[in-house]
Amino acid sequence: MRNGEQRTRARPGLSRERILAEAARIFNRLGYHGATLDDVARALGVTKAALYYYVANKEELLFQCCKVPIAIGLEGIRRAQAEAAAPDEQLRRALAAYIEGITDQLRGSVVILEEGTLSAERYREVKAERDEYERQLRGIIARGVADGAFVPCDLRLVGFALLGAMNWIPKWYRPDGPRSGREIAEIFSSYLVRGLQAGTRPPALVESAR
Repeated sequence: MRNGEQRTRARPGLSRERILAEAARIFNRLGYHGATLDDVARALGVTKAALYYYVANKEELLFQCCKVPIAIGLEGIRRAQAEAAAPDEQLRRALAAYIEGITDQLRGSVVILEEGTLSAERYREVKAERDEYERQLRGIIARGVADGAFVPCDLRLVGFALLGAMNWIPKWYRPDGPRSGREIAEIFSSYLVRGLQAGTRPPALVESAR
C-alpha cells in the first residue's frame, strides 16, 4: 500500500491518543522487538492498514509514544508558570498536569524506552526534550529554594525522586480503579510538593477511596 493511500482517511473511533496508549502498553509487555504492528492493531480491533494513517512504521510509533508524555509535561510547566507566581504552586500544578496527562490521556501507558530501539537522530531528539523537562522542573525547585519556599536540597536528586515517583504510577494505575486520574494527580502533586516546603508539617494521610 502506498503512503498516500495509507494516510487518506482516518478510521472512525480510532484516535492518535488511543493508538499511543495501547502501543505503549504492548511495548512494555512484549518489549519493542517482540511487539509488532499487528499486535497493536489486534488490540485496537482494527487492521494494520488502519494504523498507517497515523504512523509509517513501528519505530515511528515508538518515537511518538516517547514524545507525547514529555510534551504533556512541558505544556504543564508552561501553564503552571503562566497561572501561578509562587514556586511551590508552580511545581504542584506542573506535577499534577503531568500525572493527570499520563493517567487520563494515555491511560497510564507510558512506554519504557529500550536502549537501541530508536535511530540515533530520534533518540537524541527524545533525550533533548526529556532533559529540557527535567531542567525546567529543577529550575522551579531552585527558585523555590532561593526564595525560602523550599528547603535547601540537591536539585538533581530531588528531580530524580519526583520523576521516579511519577513515572512509577503507570506500574500500578488502572483506568477502572477507585481513583480518577485527576484525583491521583492532586493527591500525588500535593504530597510531593509538601515534602519540599520549608516549615511544613507532614501531610495528613488521604482518606481511603470508597
